[in-house]
Amino acid sequence: MGKKRVEESGAGFEGMENLSFDTSAAPVIPQVQRVPRQVEYPMTEEKPSKKSYEDDEEPVSCLRNERVIVRFVPRETAMVKDPKHVLGGGMAEKATRSFVVPILSSTGHYKNVLTNNEMKFLEKIMGMEKGALSVYKRTDNFWDDSNPNGIGRVTLHKQDNYLDLNSPTDYIKYKILLANKDYIAASLQELEDYPKATHQFVIISENAEATSRLNKADITMKCYMEYGKVENDADTLRVIIELLEGRPVGSGNVKLDFLKGKIIEWISRNSRQFLNIITDELLPAKVLIKKCVEAGLIGKRNDAYFLMDGNVPLCEINEESTLNNAAKYLSSVKRQELKYTLEAKLKQ
Repeated sequence: MGKKRVEESGAGFEGMENLSFDTSAAPVIPQVQRVPRQVEYPMTEEKPSKKSYEDDEEPVSCLRNERVIVRFVPRETAMVKDPKHVLGGGMAEKATRSFVVPILSSTGHYKNVLTNNEMKFLEKIMGMEKGALSVYKRTDNFWDDSNPNGIGRVTLHKQDNYLDLNSPTDYIKYKILLANKDYIAASLQELEDYPKATHQFVIISENAEATSRLNKADITMKCYMEYGKVENDADTLRVIIELLEGRPVGSGNVKLDFLKGKIIEWISRNSRQFLNIITDELLPAKVLIKKCVEAGLIGKRNDAYFLMDGNVPLCEINEESTLNNAAKYLSSVKRQELKYTLEAKLKQ
């Protein structure tokens, strides 16, 4: 196929030297076959320019006077349940775990862990040529973990690991860890609010733990204030519990006292996560969707929601009709008529 494309690319120009024109009549424009130009996307190496940054706009510093702790997240295992055991939490005391720059399955290139400004600033402050931190380089790629002159691998210990974000090297390591979001929680709050079974470490600012403890009393008080607004609304309480536990609670046969007890239990267990859910502006729409599913007005298939009438997915184009997207869909201004229709049908 490659050979054929090359042969065709010049075919439209052959014989043009023999063309003649009748100047007494209207001009005749010869029809020349034009072959579309083949565009090369960055599958090839982007050669760094040797131009200095002197003539460019000064990049803004991404470094900051802050130190973070990368802390191991212990997990109870079937074999070791004692956290003080040498293998406690699922990791030996002297063991290490390494994380590299993720490779995008869609392109086969390294994930760009830096913004354009971060890349420009770090190249300048580290005395590099332009493009030295490009993820598209085929040779001497900075992000290749086998390159001794680059930073493509971050090794962590079971004990606390410290990174100084005022250091270019540590800042790059920090960004690599953030890119491994399935294994590294970006903050204590993320670990509490959106915990993943795959989380192995969490990034903590040095003052975050103390601040978290100071705020816990305030968060608990806010939880009870928000709970007081809906404590007699069984449908809302049920949906909150389902979102917290990730499984259905039941419908009309669940007693209100049972739901209240579960809510109190969750406030004590994870007040921050409860507060995030009960203050979610999409919560009323999620309650409506759940009620419509039970009434047969909305269908659910593999966590995708759709209108039973016409099998219409509850989401915008190029979105998946998850509960969150379905709630946004019904909450949008242009979908209010549909929302009112569903509410009216529930009352019938």
